[in-house]
Amino acid sequence: MITDQSVNQFYIRFLSSINSSTATVYRYFDEQYTYLEMYSIMLKVNAALKGRRCKQVVLYASKRFPTYAAIFSIVLSNNTWVPLSPENPESRNLEILNQTNSTVVIYDEELPGVILAYFKEKNADILSLDKIVSSYKEEEFESNIFNKHDVAYIMFTSGSTGMPKGVPMTHENYINFINNILAILPFGKSEVFSDFHDFTFDISIFYLFTCPLVQGAFSPVRGEKDKVIPIKHLVDNKITVWSSVPSVINRIKTFRPKDKIGTAIKIMFLCGEPLKFDVLRYCFDNMNMNHVYNFYGLTETGVENFYHRCTREDLIKYVKYGIAPIGKPLPGNVIKVMANKELYISSSQVTSGYLGGRSEEKFEVIEGVRWYKTGDIVEKYEDVYFCKGRLDSQVKISGFRVELMDIEAHIAKHENVEQVLCFVKDHKGNKLLVAAIKPEGKFDFRELQARLKKELPSYMIPKEHLLLESFPLNNNGKVDRKRICADSPLINLGESIS
Repeated sequence: MITDQSVNQFYIRFLSSINSSTATVYRYFDEQYTYLEMYSIMLKVNAALKGRRCKQVVLYASKRFPTYAAIFSIVLSNNTWVPLSPENPESRNLEILNQTNSTVVIYDEELPGVILAYFKEKNADILSLDKIVSSYKEEEFESNIFNKHDVAYIMFTSGSTGMPKGVPMTHENYINFINNILAILPFGKSEVFSDFHDFTFDISIFYLFTCPLVQGAFSPVRGEKDKVIPIKHLVDNKITVWSSVPSVINRIKTFRPKDKIGTAIKIMFLCGEPLKFDVLRYCFDNMNMNHVYNFYGLTETGVENFYHRCTREDLIKYVKYGIAPIGKPLPGNVIKVMANKELYISSSQVTSGYLGGRSEEKFEVIEGVRWYKTGDIVEKYEDVYFCKGRLDSQVKISGFRVELMDIEAHIAKHENVEQVLCFVKDHKGNKLLVAAIKPEGKFDFRELQARLKKELPSYMIPKEHLLLESFPLNNNGKVDRKRICADSPLINLGESIS
């Protein structure tokens, strides 16, 4: 059970693991820094935030070394970390900011004009991370200042109206997950954690708040080439703990299907997508993995709620499913499987609700217990659970949960689009996002993609399109989504995917 006392004890332990260590905490090829160097920057950021508590602090920064210190300082000063990705379109970031009440931003890259204008209009404190590092004096953190219900961070997910939804997560919401991970995974000394995904993706919570507690080092992926095929990054940085979505492994498999991939990886933390058996087999046979873990969870429920340690026997035992099970609930998570097989989750990890009170229908109180309705279909086989897909139009692409209606809302704004429906197709083991469009007048798909790049993250932009004279209807007079998905040809795939 998470209490105010246990939250404060967690952060005391977290801080002592940093301020008393001379080990390497950051490794990016030849660029390396120690925990003591990070702690010094943390104290400077803490000084810059002096007098603030329980305030939303936007961090607009890349994966340079000082960014990690800034994240920890925001949380350890009992403020709320709001990650804002420089890789997101300005309009998307502005939609996120409009849902916050932040009057503080720390940046390490030049703020785009529209973002800068937003903060100036708010009369916000606009703080350069480089200036903080070079100019501020160190100031120690206060102790025993945390309440378990204070918000530690806010992540934003895709929303069905075309507007991202803010998910505030308290200390109580996420610490149970971290404690579980520390108890389950066989960490050793001097682990090197891959930092593959954007900070706005909640898989980052796993390595951010686990790595220091085991005296490990972060190794970020910063180059676009390494994001696509990260083999060089894995090998040269001697990664020992790999966290990613399975599609990254599938890309490696596609690129080097028969090769033996020699790495230092000891632990694989996979989540966000179904772990297909061809990928799992590749982990065992080609990457010589002994510790492969499949996790399942949602942003709204504290990162991960189920886990399963995969074995070679799974490939035979669960052959009828073709995917690894999500396993059993992590300690502290209570589940309910409804008559329609939808998974409900109740625990200290469940968020109190979305910013602005949006989408309250996602929560339900049953006999005095508050549940989060995941929208996922699950099935129990023997003593483990399998995730069988979604009830609605929400899908996972590269580990990111995406509302197809969100993408459709942006495409529908195009003057030459009369009707649109998005869906996902399998292509060589990867998920391909397709837009079925009924055009009105002249239509240029490449022009649409260029426009969407200014509004949406890259993983939400369709890679292929299908032009229809009319949308087929089902017996109820509604658009027949299943028929469109089933009948759609995929054209120019090589050109589109590249």
